[in-house]
Amino acid sequence: MNHPIFSDVRILKLYAIVWIIVCGVHLAINTVIYQLPIGIAITDSLTFNSLMFVFGLSVWFPIFYADRTKSKTSIVFQYLLVGGIIVSLWLFLGYQFLELIFTEEIINQLFDRNAFIMRAIVGGLIFMIFVIVYYMFIFYDELEDKDRQQQHLNRMLRETELNALKSQLNPHFLFNSLNSVSALTISDPDQARVMVNKLSDFMRYSLQKNEDVLLPLRDELKNMARYLDIEKVRFGDRLNCETEIQDHCKDMRVPVLLLQPIYENAVKHGVYESIEPVTIRTFCREVDSILEISIINNFDSDSLIKGEGVDLSNVSDRLRLIYNRSDLLTINKENHYFEVIIRIPQN
Repeated sequence: MNHPIFSDVRILKLYAIVWIIVCGVHLAINTVIYQLPIGIAITDSLTFNSLMFVFGLSVWFPIFYADRTKSKTSIVFQYLLVGGIIVSLWLFLGYQFLELIFTEEIINQLFDRNAFIMRAIVGGLIFMIFVIVYYMFIFYDELEDKDRQQQHLNRMLRETELNALKSQLNPHFLFNSLNSVSALTISDPDQARVMVNKLSDFMRYSLQKNEDVLLPLRDELKNMARYLDIEKVRFGDRLNCETEIQDHCKDMRVPVLLLQPIYENAVKHGVYESIEPVTIRTFCREVDSILEISIINNFDSDSLIKGEGVDLSNVSDRLRLIYNRSDLLTINKENHYFEVIIRIPQN
């Protein structure tokens, strides 16, 4: 830890202002209470307060480099020794300087027995104030350091959880797609080849973008188009897609691979369990600096969608970890329509 007073210009200015005020108070005491001539009062005040201004800066070093593993008694003795040395030097140097300027009569007046004891007591009190203030700086710095460490640990934990959630996405989709490819190799080898190529593009994108947290929506939409093309190979005319997206929304940023599990959920609970065509509709708009994405699919009345499922729970967890909010995902189910709304803050 650097010297707290020199580490910030504002603190150094405040330190100087405090000593100017102390010097003024000392001057007032000399002239009002002790009724010293103004010239003597000013010289005495400037001498001793200038010296303490310098000594006060040096107090930091024995405090900061003190061995805090020692007992409290040892530390107290150490500070008493340092304080005694500093106050003694302060009185000695001040006396020597004023002795060069004033006559012996004035010196005796300034340093009679009572005045000398009073100066020693004031010097000791000032030293104690310095110790307290410097310990406050150390305590505050330690608190900030602990806060920085806690933030670092929280950030690492969030990144670990996010990586764990992201690692659940690709394998889940990959296994489903490979099973489909396996079936197509027998029934339709040409379609199997097309599906493998599209799957390769999708996985390449996923791996390349895996380190990025946020990407433009247009990139995610392109990747979702690849995903839906793969699913269309499996389901043909039973899967239809419609989009209505404002142009400026495409430049807004979204978490990487956030949309894929939502579409996968729509396919799994909509197309896969229905004999009728299913349309997945995507709407995007901006509402109060929040990107609102709505993904709606119809589902067969005979099929039952229970809960959110692992896919949507994963999306909810990622949004919570990234934005520290739990209100960014909404699910609506009514009239044979299943809607997922996600809100992504842009600030």
